Amino acid sequence: MTTHEALILLLIAAGALAAPVLGERIGWFTAPVEALYGALVSTFIPDAHAPGPFISGLAELSFLLLMFLVGLEIDFTLLRQRGPRALAKALAVVVGIQAAALLLTIALGQPLIVALMGGALSVSLLLVVLQQQSLVHTNFGQQALLVASLGEFLAIIELTAYDLAARYGLDWPLALAALKLLALLLAGVLTLRALVWLAQEHPGRVARLFRVSDTAEVGVRAALALMLAFAAIAAFLRVEQILATFIAGMVSGYAFRRQRIVTHKLMTLGQGFFLPIFFITVGMSLRLTEMLNLATLGQILSLLGIITVTRLLATPLLRSLDLRWTQAAAGALLLSAPLTLLVAIAQVGINLGQLSAASQGVTIGAAVAGAIIFPLLARPLARRTETSRPDLAATNITPLIDARLASISRPSATTWPLPGVAVDITRAPTVPRPGRMVPQGERLRSPRGA
Repeated sequence: MTTHEALILLLIAAGALAAPVLGERIGWFTAPVEALYGALVSTFIPDAHAPGPFISGLAELSFLLLMFLVGLEIDFTLLRQRGPRALAKALAVVVGIQAAALLLTIALGQPLIVALMGGALSVSLLLVVLQQQSLVHTNFGQQALLVASLGEFLAIIELTAYDLAARYGLDWPLALAALKLLALLLAGVLTLRALVWLAQEHPGRVARLFRVSDTAEVGVRAALALMLAFAAIAAFLRVEQILATFIAGMVSGYAFRRQRIVTHKLMTLGQGFFLPIFFITVGMSLRLTEMLNLATLGQILSLLGIITVTRLLATPLLRSLDLRWTQAAAGALLLSAPLTLLVAIAQVGINLGQLSAASQGVTIGAAVAGAIIFPLLARPLARRTETSRPDLAATNITPLIDARLASISRPSATTWPLPGVAVDITRAPTVPRPGRMVPQGERLRSPRGA
């Protein structure tokens, strides 16, 4: 690690500690505060926009973990209750947003890459905001996550196809990329089947993954190993790694959809260490001094306008997802902040020679500005949504595990989430009265009989 990287790492650590405190004081969400802090660091610290391979590697790993957590947070139990119709409605919202962005781009005479920016949907910031509002497992939160997940999935595929088409034309490399994506999806299906088989054949061993008190943290290791394995497969296939880790998160979330302990641990690890690094480094790619001129501000407002109009046009479609008008409006605003995907699209535009360095700065500036503005506008509307269901609500940034589950030290009896499999993991231990030790198995007397 060089002295420059050490300085940047020190500033990132200070910002990660101060951002949530400052966000609470000024009423902002933490992620936009972190991005803005990164922009300030890049403005006043020389060469902060090039932090070095060590910080860049940490930021990339943080992004992969974020996409894994997004897939892990999708509530498949709720989706199965709703059926394929809910999936079709969410897909209609995504298609509506992208179609509106394409038509608006053509009408304004902008290049096609602007349509990709206008129709981009991203889950990263949305997930963080929903967690801070304790809305992840409400109907509103799950519908917003589903739309954003489908939108990001399609946007990554479209961006990959656009990149290949711009490089090679509509020739065999495009068909080869499609086959690679199918191979990645097939790997996800095979992994899911393997996890189901493992849970059915060796339920006792699988139960160790979900112990609260496990000094080896085998569950966390297994989840991270699955994430990194899919990232490695994507690197071998030369497809987007963020798509691969998202699929890995969905596979893990579906296979163990009723066991939230590992998810809580990974969320604590991500929110406490990795995600602040990612959001701060995204902000560090922006220099505020380059944004403070009328021409650049006008371009930023123009791009934000395209994104806003496409979301507002999709509000009636969001209303069809069993949402009230206030919820649909809040969802439209939260879907207007595709921070990470705008950064990725800008980088592809630079690589293809279709965007200049100034245009890349405009795109990143619009991404950071949208990450600040739209969640703040959505906050009062999101507060009017229904509260989380008690059985699924433990998904805050620093989740408090139920006291009964926190006292589990070894497997005991419950039903495994997969059909026909029983695993002992949730028997409540004997809880002693204050001031008296009770041997295991002894029945506690009531105060009246004491």
